[in-house]
Amino acid sequence: MATKGEEILQIINLFRHGKRNSFVDLETDEYFSTDLCPENIETTIEKGRAFINKYFPSNSFPFNSNDFKCVISESIRTIKTIIYRLIDFLPKEDFLSMDETALKNFTIKNMPNVVYDSKIFKSYEYTDELAAKLSYENEEYKKLKLDLENLIKNKSEKVYQLYNKYLNNKFFKGKSYEFFVISFIYDFLFYIAPEVQNKFTEEQKIMKEILKNFDANKKIIEICFGIEKVNLCFSHQLICSYYNEMDKIRKNKEDKKKIVMYSGHDLYLHCLINFLEIKDKKNYEYSFDDEINFIIFKKNGDEKLYFKATYNDEIMDIPISNLENKKECKLDTIMEKIEKKFLIYSYDDIMDFCKLKNLEKLKC
Repeated sequence: MATKGEEILQIINLFRHGKRNSFVDLETDEYFSTDLCPENIETTIEKGRAFINKYFPSNSFPFNSNDFKCVISESIRTIKTIIYRLIDFLPKEDFLSMDETALKNFTIKNMPNVVYDSKIFKSYEYTDELAAKLSYENEEYKKLKLDLENLIKNKSEKVYQLYNKYLNNKFFKGKSYEFFVISFIYDFLFYIAPEVQNKFTEEQKIMKEILKNFDANKKIIEICFGIEKVNLCFSHQLICSYYNEMDKIRKNKEDKKKIVMYSGHDLYLHCLINFLEIKDKKNYEYSFDDEINFIIFKKNGDEKLYFKATYNDEIMDIPISNLENKKECKLDTIMEKIEKKFLIYSYDDIMDFCKLKNLEKLKC
């Protein structure tokens, strides 16, 4: 809902998928195509309803081809998440039993302006090599890894042996970089099925507690993908997509959209926070079903366009704002940053950087 004296012109709503199961069982070496946990689907549904009721009360949600667009990551969990968030506007089907192809076909048939864009949502894959190179040169990452391993080693030699066993699991050889492997270990310990967790050994329980207290997964995300060059390459296509949607509002184009939804992953929440140059990230967990909204609005009696952002229900400070009220800024401030930092590179440029080519041209 707009604040009194404001008119919302556009909301760009990016959310992480709902709670999922683990990717891999590090004891049995099984890999899973991750899906939403059925017992938590109601949380995703309620999150979607809360968003709609907040910004579009009294049945005013513009779910039509003129005003609505969605960009979806190609995975079962992200497709189901946007379906469940919009469940009140869609035909009822047995979504639990649908495979990825059936889910994609359903969204294309029943939602306006659906886009599946791998250039945006596969960036966590194509930035791997660049992230690895710059992370391993990064003193913060070196310290994080050393601190974590010392914590484990000092707690128990058996736990440390288990940690190294997981770190060198055959599943990861040739597939993931070290920082992602640590995240996979975290993922296994926290998100493997409850019946597996109930059988954890004492060493597994200790390692899980250490990773939780250390906040390992979040720290890895913030260090490795907080490196400016990595973040720029990772978020380039997403930010350029945002620019195109916001520019349609700025220029009052016929194909402008009132609501644009992006169904994605935790790293994309983090990259938007980095884009806004927010340094203190303690309040942001990038949890399942979390969302960030970019909001363009006008004030009564003022023709200028303004911008604000929310994380879940919190209005965020915008450090790059040149206004006295840091909860908002001029839209031009956001657009100028994108023009100067992102639009100067093509997608082909980004692909070269990610393959460690022409890095001298990557000015950050």
